Amino acid sequence: MLQVVTFNIGGARGMRPAPHDHDKLAEDTVTTLKQVINPSQPTIIALQETGLALVGGNSKNVGRKICELLGEDYIDAFASEVNMRDHPHPDLWDRPAYRGMMHAAEGNAILTNLKPHDWSWGTFQNEISQRMFASWTRHTMISRASLYSTGNRDTQPRNLMVASLNYNGMPIYFLNTHLGVLIGEDRDDPTYERSRTASQLRMDQVKEILHVVNELKTADNANEAPARPILLAGDFNAKLNTPEIEMLLGDFHILSPENEQNDLWTHQTHRILIDHILLHDPNEQFEIISCHIQIQIPFDDLTDHRPAVGIFDATS
Repeated sequence: MLQVVTFNIGGARGMRPAPHDHDKLAEDTVTTLKQVINPSQPTIIALQETGLALVGGNSKNVGRKICELLGEDYIDAFASEVNMRDHPHPDLWDRPAYRGMMHAAEGNAILTNLKPHDWSWGTFQNEISQRMFASWTRHTMISRASLYSTGNRDTQPRNLMVASLNYNGMPIYFLNTHLGVLIGEDRDDPTYERSRTASQLRMDQVKEILHVVNELKTADNANEAPARPILLAGDFNAKLNTPEIEMLLGDFHILSPENEQNDLWTHQTHRILIDHILLHDPNEQFEIISCHIQIQIPFDDLTDHRPAVGIFDATS
């Protein structure tokens, strides 16, 4: 069985009065993850709002620390969306959470104990380079914003991570993303002008994701490689039945959590389901076994999201 988790771990960071403790965030995240997965089984984890920093000459990387705690077979890759050097707006970094840091970055990460697989259009490097440079993943921007110019989420760059992995001899692609959100949008009223603007923003980002999906399929076909299943997970900041999610459903099947109706949410403040796992599998190589939302989160200051977990198995 393949366990897939998507988990936004950073939502409560702004509420912490103390400097951001990357190691503690990793430890708390692992405690939650171990409630929903068996770390010794094949696993892929998509993290959003994770980060790394340089503190007192020491490098701190949340994803890498999580891998150390989960087991030696785990590898990690990080893709920055904002960082102190390229997006230095004081509204973002001049906060207690980042006090004393020489450098910091926030973005998405993929963690897994699966083995990397060759890209159709190029091979990954040796084992040491895999750990240092994460050549089993690549990422690309999916938003037009290039600078975090206002210091708030309205102009935050967004990216898409792509991992080339091997599950029991079957090559797969795994994608992780975090779509945009606008200050002032109404999550319950899609007709509100600000909500319509935010939805269009996310639709533009979904178009970029689908463009990458087409590139992956084209590359495999050009190199006479079999079509791979493609798993897509992340924080989409969009509920089911929104135009941006409907756009994805032209190419993907979205997993439906099996929780009771009053627990069908992943965002604590709004009580809405916006963290999703999707599958593109034209050759039906995967069977969806189950999907659920982990409803018990033991740390009030960890995040404002709950993880979603999908279980898959190969059909042959």
